[in-house]
Amino acid sequence: MKLEGVRAVLFDMDGVLVRTHGIWHQVVEEAGRRFRGRPVTRAEFDPTFGQGTAADVEVFGLRCTPAELDAFYVAQFSRFVSGVWVDPSAAQVLGALSSRGLRCAVVTNTVTPLAEEILVAAGLRQAFELVACADQVAHAKPAPDLVLAALERLGLARGDAVFVGDSRYDREAALAAGVRFIGLGIDGDARIEALEALLG
Repeated sequence: MKLEGVRAVLFDMDGVLVRTHGIWHQVVEEAGRRFRGRPVTRAEFDPTFGQGTAADVEVFGLRCTPAELDAFYVAQFSRFVSGVWVDPSAAQVLGALSSRGLRCAVVTNTVTPLAEEILVAAGLRQAFELVACADQVAHAKPAPDLVLAALERLGLARGDAVFVGDSRYDREAALAAGVRFIGLGIDGDARIEALEALLG
């Protein structure tokens, strides 16, 4: 993967650096019991994974506000954070990118307290200059807000960065922000099948 002319690499968190799909289903399943009286099923959950809290409230018909659901998620997820799977190559890849002078940031639909907790537990937090989270902007991915906020905080132009993600939400956010998208296991402006491919 050639990254000439790139000054920063933005990473989605879940599905790229860590995997928490099974944990999130347990948490969202419980949210269904709490806020609508019946669990969110796997069939309901799987197509929506990564969509953001406000969308969860709407899609699952939960009787709560996005802020209330965020608080519930933070409290519940903390019970499982030690079980998060971490890509075994992530630390090495991030270190190599940094040694090449590239700045690294996370762009995630997870809320700030939980994203910070997951990255610390994964041993990756120190690799990132900033973590842009859904509760820091008006609209989560697939809106471009998070990508643009990360660029603004880094002081970079759209052409200075690439965004590495694994979902249509990531791809649509990058497209809307005018940032080149590298798909991990999905098509984009470029496609890779493993993080190590970023090192060329």
